[in-house]
Amino acid sequence: MPAVKTLEQFDWAIGSGAPKAQIQELAHLTFVERAENVVLLGPSGVGKTHIALALAHRAVMAGHKVRFISAAEMMLQLAAGTA
Repeated sequence: MPAVKTLEQFDWAIGSGAPKAQIQELAHLTFVERAENVVLLGPSGVGKTHIALALAHRAVMAGHKVRFISAAEMMLQLAAGTA
């Protein structure tokens, strides 16, 4: 992962569009146990990467394997057929 971020560090004032209750629910990692995907959508600067890294950090701390990839990198890999 490019950086360690936590939900405790997240500035909810800047990321005011982020649904705090839903993000806190994701922090319980039950979506991992259910093998569900999480997609974070929104404009630049609202905290999507911070939230993704924070959830990934929680998952790693809980013993799960994590792969972090940006949408741009994923599209490059899909276009190249290496994903």
